[in-house]
Amino acid sequence: MCGLCGVCIGHQAKRRIQDIDALADTFTRMLLLSEHRGPHATGVAWVKRDGSMQVAKEPLPACEFVQTDAFLDWLNGVDRQVTYLMGHTRWPSRGSVRNPHNNHPLVLPIVDSILEAGNSACADSNDTCIGQVALTHNGTISDHAHHLARMGLPRTTQVDSELLARIAQRHADEHGIDVEAFLADLAPLDGSMSVSLVATTRPDEIILLKGNMPLEVRVHPRRRVLLYASEAHILDRVIGEEAGWKPLPLAYGEGLVVNTQAWTMQRLSFTFAGLQTAAGQGYTGTTTRKDRQR
Repeated sequence: MCGLCGVCIGHQAKRRIQDIDALADTFTRMLLLSEHRGPHATGVAWVKRDGSMQVAKEPLPACEFVQTDAFLDWLNGVDRQVTYLMGHTRWPSRGSVRNPHNNHPLVLPIVDSILEAGNSACADSNDTCIGQVALTHNGTISDHAHHLARMGLPRTTQVDSELLARIAQRHADEHGIDVEAFLADLAPLDGSMSVSLVATTRPDEIILLKGNMPLEVRVHPRRRVLLYASEAHILDRVIGEEAGWKPLPLAYGEGLVVNTQAWTMQRLSFTFAGLQTAAGQGYTGTTTRKDRQR
């Protein structure tokens, strides 16, 4: 079990800096409220309209992480140019939290045609880097090492989530992530997932996928803000009595592509072996005991 949370910020020419500060505070509160889902490591990322990104993560519970210099420095970078605040609280199933590469957000470079030509050894070469992909994942992917080898993808961490990040990297270029190709590569994967991801080459496009793990969404159309978290009560707590928020229900096996520039939300359907297995066992989408304890 891990916790996902985030804020997608639509473009508004006259958005005030105090509004951004309020959204950063909302995000921090969501991170703290997600701590029980993953008290072993906490990580955050912001992405701006110019494609810049800053990541901070530590092997600490959220209540301690938000007091670190790393988080405060990260928070100071949140301004009116930000399109996305991404958060994750980790409860590890594989890979030590002491290795920062195992903790989320997972960040990988986007490379040029060298990788597309099949030279996976260049996948982490800074020489050809044209951007980055960032991904957070709640769930466990079965037999991830087999799938990495089958696809000819490199492996540099101990975590199964790297497979999802490598697939995103595989299908990312100067235009962002090819969503259809990414989803097609998820089809044979067994296990569990809900995922958020973004490419800095397309910083105005955030992809949210609700597989067979929880993911809740709220939208404020007038403010052009979308919030998501792994549990509805987290969103209800941070929203409080503020008017204008609307639930945006996602079915299991459904996702959103959020365009923060145009402020559009495209629904999409996807499937993978784990989702089909869960459905065959009578899965209803509720949080299971295994999810709570993992």
